[in-house]
Amino acid sequence: MRDPRALFPPDLARLEVIEQQVHALLVEVRTLIAEARRDQRLAETEHRPVPEVERRIQYGIGAERRPVMVHTGDCSMGMARSRPASREQAAQALTQGVEAWAIAGPTSGRGCWKPEPAERPRSGCPTASGAEAGG
Repeated sequence: MRDPRALFPPDLARLEVIEQQVHALLVEVRTLIAEARRDQRLAETEHRPVPEVERRIQYGIGAERRPVMVHTGDCSMGMARSRPASREQAAQALTQGVEAWAIAGPTSGRGCWKPEPAERPRSGCPTASGAEAGG
């Protein structure tokens, strides 16, 4: 077996240069490892299923940020100022006078959520006949 010292120069100056080069290489390898780990974590989170949101409540602009509209989870309108809501939260908002997003209409299958008859709001989401739900 060969002596590992035979691979290196005998003088201090050249050994120090080799040390600096090996250190720079080690830093580069550690950077590549960190990037590979980050990419792997990102890939794992991208494949993680996102829970489906059935309803969203859109909030107004200003200090009070009051609820202004109830959307279905697949509606893209008002996304910047909305938060996911449970069925109960959406029904409560509708009964308190918050409007349902009615532009898409209930027959389009998107955007407007029609609560059960017991939960119908006073105004907002139109029925299939075009009249407003509730009264």
